[in-house]
Parts: sequence; structure tokens; C-alpha cells
Amino acid sequence: MSVNSIKAWAYLIILSVIWGSSYFLIKIGLEDSYGNERMPPQLLGALRISFAFLALTPLLYTSIKKLKKKHILFVIISGVVGNGLPAFLFAYAETKLDSSITGMLNSLVPIFTVLIATIVFKFRLKWNHIAGLTVGILGAFMIVYQKLFSTNLSFNDTIPILTVVLATFCYALSLNVIKYKLKDLNAMAITSISFAAIGPFCIVYLFTTNFFDRIANQPNFIEGIGIVGILAFVGTAMAVLLFNNMIKISTAVFASSVTYFIPIVAILLGLTLGENVSILQLSGIGVLILGVFLINRK
Repeated sequence: MSVNSIKAWAYLIILSVIWGSSYFLIKIGLEDSYGNERMPPQLLGALRISFAFLALTPLLYTSIKKLKKKHILFVIISGVVGNGLPAFLFAYAETKLDSSITGMLNSLVPIFTVLIATIVFKFRLKWNHIAGLTVGILGAFMIVYQKLFSTNLSFNDTIPILTVVLATFCYALSLNVIKYKLKDLNAMAITSISFAAIGPFCIVYLFTTNFFDRIANQPNFIEGIGIVGILAFVGTAMAVLLFNNMIKISTAVFASSVTYFIPIVAILLGLTLGENVSILQLSGIGVLILGVFLINRK
């Protein structure tokens, strides 16, 4: 095994842990071990974006020099739908859903990516894509089956699930925008500029809330800030650097395989919070990952 292969596998394992643990960090950022609120989801989302923007600011000067007029609209779209909306949507969803279920449903991203590419960007579907879409949707249904068909289910109970689905759709839309509209702009420039398009608004929003009152009067809120800081700096800034390096020394297919490991980490960390994962849900994530595998198959 070459040095680059060893590095690529190391990056893959590290990224799986980082991105798989993000749902765990969101959950403990929202509430402490006694079930008391640390911060509401809108504050967590705004703080996460603000920290990530500040972490990536040193890269802006170099990145902006590479930006062309044709890129501006699509970088903003990528920032809003690929980073901004999901940060708030996932935070809201986890006020109602277990972090493990959220992490499992995130595997819908490749499925939506293929659907959007086909409908909007005229991507040609092959047999493996159709099979993967079918299998993947079945797997997602298995994951949420018990939630959807519980005896006391109300419409409000379905909203967190729909919120996660919308967040994965946003990620997929952003991926397609990057692939088809920003292919001549490097990933680090896209990331730093897209966060610059939304980060200042989130910082301003924080000043309109009771953010500073909570710092002064709510002890567990400060703990939450530290958790969100780890989520933003490690889960966004550092992870992007690692992912870019992994792409350079491996292949796109290898890099995309991180999708298979993220739900496993999310499930294991969810168990530490006392979350229950049923056999049907574990089977569902297996089926969903099989669908993703079929989609990525050459």
C-alpha cells in the first residue's frame, strides 16, 4: 500500500468520525444531559454558521481573487442552500428526532443528487441509478416507518422528518450547483466565499436575540457555545481541508464512500445518549447504503 493510499484511508476514517459525530454534537448543543435546553435551534444554527465563517475568513483574500462575475450568483446559492438552511433545519429536527435517525436519513443526499441532476441538469440515468434510487427510498422508508405509523402520530410529528428530508435535498441541490455551475472554481474558494455570503447575516442576527443575556445568566449556554464551536471549526473548516486533500490523493469514488460510514458513527454515538435503534432501522440504513452503493457503481 502506497503512502498516498494510507493517507487517503486515514482521511476517510477521520472524516467519517467528524461528520458522523456532527449529529451527536447538535443534540448535546441543544440540551444537556438532564434534558434542559442549552440553546434553541435558531441560535445553534446561527452560531454554527458564524463560527465557520470566522474560521474560513483567512482564506477569503486568496479565494476572492479567483472569483468571476459568472460565479457570484451560484456561490451565493451554494452558501444558502448548502450551508445556511441545513444548519437551521438539522438543529430544529433534532429537537424532536434522535441524532442517530437524523444521521441515517442524511444518506438520502446521493439519492436527491442524482434526481436533481437528472431533472434539472439533464444527467443520463443508467440502470444502476434507477435501482439505487428505488432501493435507497425503500431504506429511508424503513428508517422512519415506526415514527410515521405510530398510533398517536399527528401531522406535527412528521415535520421533523420532513425537515431532515428538506435539508438533504438542500445539500444535494448545492452539490449539483457546484458540479455543473462552479466546476472551474476550486473547492476551498467555493467554501470560504459561500460562508462569507451568509456568515455576516448570522452574526447580525445573533445581536438581535438574547444571545448575550444567555451568556450572562445561563451557565449551560456557555457549554453549548463550546460544543457548537467544535461543530463549526472541526466539522466544517478542518473537515473541508481534509476532504480536499483526500480528493487530491485518491479518486472521487473513494472520497464519496465517506457516505457509507457517517450513519454508522451517528448510530454508535446516538446509543451513548440512550437513543434506541430498532432492528428495522438498522436494516433500513443497510438498504439505504446499498442504494447509495448502486448509484455510485461504475
